[in-house]
Amino acid sequence: MAVYYVDFNAPVCGDGLTPENPRNDLGFEKKGDTVLFKRGSIYRFGIESVSGATYGAYGEGEKPAFCGSVNLSQPEMWENVGENIWRCTALTDSEACNFIFNKGESFGALRWCKEDLAEQGDWFDTRIGSGDVEKKNILPEELLMYSIGNPAEFYQDIECAQRVHRYLFTIADDIVIEDLAFINGGVHGVSGRVGGYNVTVRRCSFRNIGGAIFNREQRIRFGNGVEIWDRAKDILVEDCDFNQIYDSCVTHQGGDECEIPENVVFRNNRFSNYGMAAYECREHTPANGKFINNVCKNAGCGFSMLGENLPRMSEIWPQPMGHHLFMWRVYDGSPNGYLIVAENEFGDAPNGAAIYSIMDPAADAQVELIDNKYTGTYLIPDKIIRN
Repeated sequence: MAVYYVDFNAPVCGDGLTPENPRNDLGFEKKGDTVLFKRGSIYRFGIESVSGATYGAYGEGEKPAFCGSVNLSQPEMWENVGENIWRCTALTDSEACNFIFNKGESFGALRWCKEDLAEQGDWFDTRIGSGDVEKKNILPEELLMYSIGNPAEFYQDIECAQRVHRYLFTIADDIVIEDLAFINGGVHGVSGRVGGYNVTVRRCSFRNIGGAIFNREQRIRFGNGVEIWDRAKDILVEDCDFNQIYDSCVTHQGGDECEIPENVVFRNNRFSNYGMAAYECREHTPANGKFINNVCKNAGCGFSMLGENLPRMSEIWPQPMGHHLFMWRVYDGSPNGYLIVAENEFGDAPNGAAIYSIMDPAADAQVELIDNKYTGTYLIPDKIIRN
């Protein structure tokens, strides 16, 4: 077992055994190793973890950030092709998922056809939906934006989140992820299809995550902060910050082979501006699940609502979307199922509810609400079912 220091911006690859001689690569780590990334750095790619390793930070400054966007802030990257319509000349590696302006001061609104580009920051990409299983009606590549003047002169900074990085951090089993930042991801922050046992995520930041097309015909998009798929056992997410997440900040879900989650704990986190939920419970109620002492604000707010005619398009449309807790696709109670929701602060959910349940009554009975504080206003206040 060893501790390695990594700075991908280092000009020479060192042995990584000291901060003064860091490695500038990855893939060498083994089970039991600790890999530390240099604070203050931004890396425009995703990470595939190794089972049994710990990933963290060293040095001073901001958390090391793994970024899924490309910067389009140079005027020569845009050319005028019509009245207030600008085409990006620096075509991105994959379809656009979101536009982040001036470090998150504002966001672009996706339009589903170029004829609808009408307001500042509206954007359209002919490739949207090209990640679908059925690739239909994909036009020649063209990324357009509505702007009064060159977008790179109207905005000080333009980041385009892409679909090329489906996961900014691909999880494996038996790992710890701490003190890292995940920003401007087009799909998910921390996720993957290979892990889900004994995973800890602590003191991490998630910002501007999601927006990829789930279904072009139904006009549904998606993207989660931390998503545990199929296998969720001994999961801990604590002391993390989530802001501007397209769908859910934390969730366990899966397909036909989805296992019953066990020992899933979300505690002491701060959630704000998410389109679907702070916590999305799907497929099964967990055995020994805990959602405790979290602060949840502005459900159904943020960039996921731009360009939408409410209620937002979703798989449950026309039911409302944008809740602090959203529990659905749960068709029966779980053996030993028990989810405690305690001592949380639930702020505004102007387009939804504090807690919204579309579950079998047997599953609903496995959820206990204790000493939560409701400080906000809700579109559906009666969905707070008991306390």
